[in-house]
Amino acid sequence: MTYEPIVREGVFLRTHIDAKSVAHIWFLHGFGESSLSFKEAFFSELVESYSLFVPDLPGFGVSPPQPERMSIEGATEVILTLINGLSRNKAVLLVGHSLGSGIATRVARKLGETVKGVFSIEGNLTRSDGYFSSQAAEFQQADAFHRYFIDLIHNRAANSEVYQRYLASVRFASPEAMMAWGRSSAHLGESGRHGFDFVSLKCQKTYYWSMESTPEETQDFIVKYDIPNTQYTGAGHWPMIETPDECYSEISRFFASVLAQNII
Repeated sequence: MTYEPIVREGVFLRTHIDAKSVAHIWFLHGFGESSLSFKEAFFSELVESYSLFVPDLPGFGVSPPQPERMSIEGATEVILTLINGLSRNKAVLLVGHSLGSGIATRVARKLGETVKGVFSIEGNLTRSDGYFSSQAAEFQQADAFHRYFIDLIHNRAANSEVYQRYLASVRFASPEAMMAWGRSSAHLGESGRHGFDFVSLKCQKTYYWSMESTPEETQDFIVKYDIPNTQYTGAGHWPMIETPDECYSEISRFFASVLAQNII
C-alpha cells in the first residue's frame, strides 16, 4: 500500500482515503519530525479499515513555514482546520507521538465528541519529557539552535537507523518552527498543562510507553493519575519505526475497542 500525497491549507499530507472506512485516523508528528516518522502506517493493517492522514505540520517536512501557525497552539489550529475540511461527519481518531501528543490532546479537547479516542506514543506529560524540545528555550537565535540540534542528532545517528530518519526530518525543519515549538513546549512543561490536559480528556485514551525511554517522573505521573497505558519492549522512543508491526497492531486493537463502544 502506498500513500497519496495531497496539499491542503499549505500543508503536505500523506493520505490513504477510503470512502468506506469506519473512521479517520490522524497522525501527529513530534518535535523536528515529519510525516516520515509514520510511513509504516501505510503498510499496516490499519489501511484495511481506516482512512489515514499524516501531515507535515507548518515548517516541518516539506510544508513551508507559516509564521502565525508554527507554535503548538498554531499547529493545533491547523489540524482543526484540516480535520473540519477532510474528516467532516466522520469519527476521528488521533495518534500523537512525543510533542505531537500534546497537539492531539488539544485537538481532542476542542473537537469534543467528534474525537473518539487518542493514542499517545510516549507523549509529553511532564517537564522531563521535553528533553529535546525544551533546549530551544536556552537559545536566542533560531539558526543557532537548529545548527546545534542537527549536530546533536548527527552524532547519535552514526549507528542508529531511527536517528538517521529523525536527522532527515530535522534537516528539513524550519529553524523558526523548531524554536517556536521548543519554546511552547518549555512553557507548557513548566505549567504542567501537557499532563493534566491528557488526564482530563473526555474521550477514551491510552499511553504507549517503554521503560527504556520514559523518564521516571512521567512513569510516576502515569501511576499517580491512573492513566490507561500499555508498556512495550524492544524499542525506545520511536516504536512505530523500531517495532512497527507491534506498534500498529496495538493502535488497531485500541481503536477497534474504542469504536466498538461508540455509535458511529
